Parts: sequence; structure tokens; C-alpha cells
Amino acid sequence: MDLEKIIRKAVDLGVSEVEVYLARISETSLTLSDVIETSKFIKLSSLGMRVVVNKSVAIVGTQDLSSESIEKSLNSAISIAKVSSPDPNWISMNKKVSQTHVDDLFDKDTAYATPEDLKQVATELLESVKEGYGGARPVRGAVSARSIEVTYMNCYGGPLTRSETISSLYIYARVDEGGKTGTYSEHDIQRSYKKLRAKEVGFEAGSRAREFIYAQELPSGTYELILFNRVVSSIVPVMIAPAISALNVQQGRSPLIGKLGEELVSEHVSIVDLGASPEVLGSKPFDDEGHPTRNTILFEKGVLKTYLYDTYTALKEGKESTGNASRTFSTAPVPQPHHLRLMPGEARLDELISETREGVLVM
Repeated sequence: MDLEKIIRKAVDLGVSEVEVYLARISETSLTLSDVIETSKFIKLSSLGMRVVVNKSVAIVGTQDLSSESIEKSLNSAISIAKVSSPDPNWISMNKKVSQTHVDDLFDKDTAYATPEDLKQVATELLESVKEGYGGARPVRGAVSARSIEVTYMNCYGGPLTRSETISSLYIYARVDEGGKTGTYSEHDIQRSYKKLRAKEVGFEAGSRAREFIYAQELPSGTYELILFNRVVSSIVPVMIAPAISALNVQQGRSPLIGKLGEELVSEHVSIVDLGASPEVLGSKPFDDEGHPTRNTILFEKGVLKTYLYDTYTALKEGKESTGNASRTFSTAPVPQPHHLRLMPGEARLDELISETREGVLVM
């Protein structure tokens, strides 16, 4: 697809600025119960166009990539912009259209994985549940391999193209024994389907489901709390992501307003947004408005160091974007983290448990 042609057409029609965002996604997946039930393949292309006419901004997206549909969508975006109220805070689109070099985001075998390739992973996953405990059985699960290609261009530069792959699996195991039921789920996500830990995940789900048969209510009281990594990884983004968005800060919706440079959490806590780290899920060479990504320290020894910015929020404060613009094909970019990582401390899990007199281990 000739994105430059779309840019030229928009400029000829009188827009002040224009950008084009093209995403192509293909995915092969297997759905599981105690057996492999179904396989599915999807392929989807989506095109988003954002135009500015005298500080009035409009976005239109389409998944019909015919020439007629693209022209209609572009004209629609321009028409909407012309009748929309100007944004007094608008300065410009991203003028630093470039990328960071980031290795190991794309795996060719995963991009072209077949149902037969994933079947081997799924079979190992299902069989390993009973290896975890003979009475355990898989109830539902899935294995998938996805390829994503994004191309970005605006009136200041590009096109830039990035490619990445993501493969994942999960399994939900159940044990019925002595009139009681125990359940447990586990998952894994990697850049390559060949790196999925199917055996370990299935074994963990089966053995933990057995243990949860004997789960009991906890008496009311005050306990020390130890969280498994998988629990922390589900909590931290929910707690941190909205609060560190510069957009939410500027709109008065963040509890971290005016807190830069303050020690807000324990000095043992450091959190980094990994936007440009090899193989890390979420990392990419450029964000969704063509700005180069980077690794950004958010909390260092408990001190809040920065918020996350896209071009709009950064220019509003006279700053440079942190490379955190995130969008769908039909929505405006907003600042969001790529991959939040709570940096490890010095203690091992067994040490934490042995030093805890009365506590709860959340799995």
C-alpha cells in the first residue's frame, strides 16, 4: 500500500498535518478442553488516518483497504476536522520520525506457524496436567501464535515499519476428589512458540489444582503478604499505568500530580518501562506515532522520576515524548507504558517465606 500517496492526497486537499497508521495482524490458534477442539486462522488489516485542519483534529479508521474506501475515509476525516472545534493545546504531530534498534522481536517460525506446529505444543500442555497430578484434568485452554506488522508515516517523515511476534498458551486444570473441587490456571507468553513452557505450565496447573482442594478460609487478622510474580504482574500495571500517564496528570485524573521527585513508595522499589529491550514483550523500535522508543525509569528507589508522554502531552509541557504513544487504528494516540518491570530485590522466595512468622502467600 502506498502510504505516501495518501499523505500527498491529504496535503493536496488542504490539511495542515496528516498521518497514516497501518496494522496487519495474522493469528493461528487452537482452542482446548481436555482435547484439542478447534483451530482458527485470522488475518486482518486496519488503516487509520489522522488529519489536522487549523488545529482541528479528526481520526477515521477502516478495515476495507480498497482504493475507494481509503479515499472515502480520508475525505470523511477532512470533513469532520473542518466542522470540529479547534484544540487550543494542539501544537503538531511527531516531527521526530525515527526508530531505536531493538533485537529479537520477530520470530519467522512463529509468524508462519501452522495448526500442526501448535498441536505439538498443545499436546504437551494437555498431557503435562496429569503429570502434575494424576487426578487432574484440563478443562479449557488455548495456544496461539500471532504476527503483527505496523507501518507509520506522517507529513514529516516515514514510512517506518516494525514487525513482531507473540505466542501464548494457558490452561485451566481441575481436580475433583473426596467431594471437593480444586482449580488452578497458568499461562505463558513468549516471542517464539518454540519457547513456550508447555510442560512446566501444565505440570504447575495440575499440581496446584490438587493443592487447592484443601484451601481453607483465613481467620481475620493482620498478616504479612508475599505475592508471586504472576500476581504482581497483574497488579502493578493496573495501579501504575493510569497514574503515570501524562494525559491523566494534565487532565487532573492522576494521584501523582505534582509528585515528581518525591519518595512515594519504599526505597526498595524501582519500576522501569521497558520500551526498547530485546525480546521483551511490549518493546518496539518506535511507538504508534513514529517516535523512537526507550527504556524509561519511572520510580527509582521509591522516587517518582517522570511521567510517560506522547507527542501531544509532551509538547504541551515543552518536553520531548518518551516514546509511549499507544493507539488502535481508529483512536487517537495516548501515553501508555510498553512493559512495566518491578526490578528485583536481593531476597529469594524461600528466604521471604522462612522469615515470615505469620503471612499469606498469594499465588
